[in-house]
Amino acid sequence: MINRSTAEFDASLTLLDGDLAQRAEDLRAYALTASNCAGCRSVRESVWFAFDAAFVGDQVSAGRMLASAEEASGHAHVGPPLGDVKPRVSIVPGYKGHGPLVAASDAAYKGRYGGLGFIVSNGHYGMKQWFPDTGLRLLDPSGQSKVLVAELRAAAMAIRALGDRAGKASLLLDSLGAISYLRAWQGGNVERMPNGYSLRPRTSGALPTLVGLAAQVAKLPSLRIEHVKAHAGHSLNEAADALADIAMRNPGDKRDRAERIVDAFLKTWHASASARPADSR
Repeated sequence: MINRSTAEFDASLTLLDGDLAQRAEDLRAYALTASNCAGCRSVRESVWFAFDAAFVGDQVSAGRMLASAEEASGHAHVGPPLGDVKPRVSIVPGYKGHGPLVAASDAAYKGRYGGLGFIVSNGHYGMKQWFPDTGLRLLDPSGQSKVLVAELRAAAMAIRALGDRAGKASLLLDSLGAISYLRAWQGGNVERMPNGYSLRPRTSGALPTLVGLAAQVAKLPSLRIEHVKAHAGHSLNEAADALADIAMRNPGDKRDRAERIVDAFLKTWHASASARPADSR
C-alpha cells in the first residue's frame, strides 16, 4: 500500500459516522507511518480499508476494519511493550486525586456480539465492541471460552489504563473465572490459558492479547484483584457493566450515554468512599 498524506487522512475522517472518526483518529500514527514493520503495516492497511468502506457507505464494515486495526495496534514491535500501550481512554473530569485508584471491568455478550467496558475511580473509562467473524478478519481467537476471554480482555483494558500505577491499585471483577486466571498469572503460571483460546501468531504481528496480559500481570504482584458480586449495587461494577452493554449494542449516542453513566456512578462511589472510616478503605 502506498504511503498516504495527512490531508488524505483528515479528509477520510469526515466519511466516518459517530465515534468511528475518533477511533480512526486514535490510530493516526499507524495510518500515516512509513514503517515496514508487519504489525504496523497491518494496522495501517485496516484503517485505510475502513475509509474505503465508508466511502461506499458501508459504516458497519468500516467499524469492523477499525476493530481489527485496534486489536493489532498493541503489537510489541513498535513503541512500549503491550502492557504499557494505552487503550482508547476517555475521561470524565473532576475525580483525579480522590483516594487510591480502584478500577472495575466487565464484559457483555448477546448472541455473537460482545462488549467490553472498564472504569477507574479517577474518571478514566473505556469501552469496545467485540465483533464476530464476518470474513473480513481472521476467525475470532476466543474459542469456546468467549465470555471468559471477553472478561479478561476487559481487564486488560483496565490494567493498561492504570499504567505504571497498576501496582498500587485495585481491580474489581464479578467473574470468578477471570479472577482465577489473573491470580494464576500473578503467581507466575503464565502458560495457563482459557480452553480454546488461540495462541497462533497473529497476521498483524501482534502478541495474543491474553499472552501479553499474563506477562504483564506476572509483573504486578501488588495489584489487588478482588471479586464483587454482579448486579448487587456496587457503583464501579455497575458502571463497568453498563459500559460493556453500551459497547455491545453500539448506539449512535453511546459516548453521551457513557459519560452520564460514568459521572453518576463515580459520584456515588466517591460519596460512599468518603463516608467510610479511613481504615476500612
